[in-house]
Amino acid sequence: MKTFSDRLKHARLLRGHTQKALARLARLSQSAIGSYETGLWHSSRSARKLAQVLKVEAEWLETGKGPMELPMGGYDLSDTLPATGVAESPPRPSGRPRPMAPWPYPNISPAQFESLTADERIVLEAMTLAFIEKSTQVRRSAKPRARKAG
Repeated sequence: MKTFSDRLKHARLLRGHTQKALARLARLSQSAIGSYETGLWHSSRSARKLAQVLKVEAEWLETGKGPMELPMGGYDLSDTLPATGVAESPPRPSGRPRPMAPWPYPNISPAQFESLTADERIVLEAMTLAFIEKSTQVRRSAKPRARKAG
């Protein structure tokens, strides 16, 4: 494969991801993935992120040199979710970038999450969002208690 776009598409299909699923995992837009795959756009920073998500060698993805597959064990994704910093993503309507958060689940490792299929991740995200929205709604509807003067 001669180009970055060819290697990216090959790795994405090999790992069984759609552009949409890969975009979600890499915290990029689907249009960015499409632009990379058509050769319209290239970002070294995004290429490294995509290599981590696709579990391929970053040098292979960027240049075509070296092996595609990672050595045994692959990447440890636990250090790819920094406590502070900004995700590389297209600007939000507010113009501010989306901040990256630390890994939120102390009893679920990033590797366990990565073992889920794209469809399972979508279901998990939908369930989590529904729970958060319902919890927020319940808290808002709860009336604050008046304090007794003591």
